[in-house]
Amino acid sequence: MKTAFIAFGGNLGDVIPNFRSARNSIEQLTGIHVTSSSLLYRTPPLGPAGQPDYLNAMIAVESELQSLELLTTLQGIEIQHGRIRSEHWGARTLDLDIIAMGSLVIKHDRLNIPHPQMHHRQFVLRPLCDIEPNWQHPDLKQTASQLLNALLLAGEPILPKGLVW
Repeated sequence: MKTAFIAFGGNLGDVIPNFRSARNSIEQLTGIHVTSSSLLYRTPPLGPAGQPDYLNAMIAVESELQSLELLTTLQGIEIQHGRIRSEHWGARTLDLDIIAMGSLVIKHDRLNIPHPQMHHRQFVLRPLCDIEPNWQHPDLKQTASQLLNALLLAGEPILPKGLVW
């Protein structure tokens, strides 16, 4: 089994109930065991202007699924929760991203692990640090905590305290 970190994002509809429902759907999957959940963070949107703020969180799972199998399964859960892919970085009901799977490095046309922009995104690093601050990026050779500190030292504003979801 591999530890996978799955990021949750959303800014349309009933986001917190969608997150809970998606987490429950993941918990019901054969070959997956949810081991921890981060706090929930409100963040400004990336991408097109005029969107509402996002809510972001992360879970850690122990998974027997291969990376592309897990991706396909997560995309099915997104669709069940009203996800429509119409605009890059556009508003959405639910976004589930595999941020990392242990120390695997995967470069595929459908999936890149670790997520190629994770070290630039506090809305990914803060929840990851809630779960596993000592996870080490296999390419950058820095922990999640070190990556977050680098963002903050570069002047990134600190996200408000997270909430339990």
